[in-house]
Amino acid sequence: MINRNPRSVPYFSWGAERIYYISNALYSKNIVLRFIALLLKRLNQLIFRVNIPPQVSIGKRLELPHGGFGLVIHHDTKIGDDAIIFHNVTIGNGGAHIKDRVYIGTGAVIIGAVTIGNDVTIGANTVINFDVADNSIVVSPKAIIIEKNNFSTTEKN
Repeated sequence: MINRNPRSVPYFSWGAERIYYISNALYSKNIVLRFIALLLKRLNQLIFRVNIPPQVSIGKRLELPHGGFGLVIHHDTKIGDDAIIFHNVTIGNGGAHIKDRVYIGTGAVIIGAVTIGNDVTIGANTVINFDVADNSIVVSPKAIIIEKNNFSTTEKN
């Protein structure tokens, strides 16, 4: 039995995921097919605004709800099975290792050679530069007001 991501929703993945999987399969074959794989990466950038190099190692059943618009993944990254990655996510520089059934919310940033464990949920706009243990939920601190402006929306005569 497949241990799928419980947060998975049924949708037809017709776009960026499919182009990535084709480019990844072609990349390791030979020089001519590697060139085609890199062209497919460019196509993904132009159509879906997704930067997933064909060198990235991504497991089965990647889900990019909302098309993954704005997604940037560094070429040293390893992502396990059943990952759900929302739009405007950056996984950058250093070779992050993201394990199975990880949910990454909109605008999250993962920086450095970090390991994200199995069944982890990363909230929207969270910045991660440290290892995260299995079955964790990571969110950014709550927004606080640092200064209150006393601007009025109506003019007084």
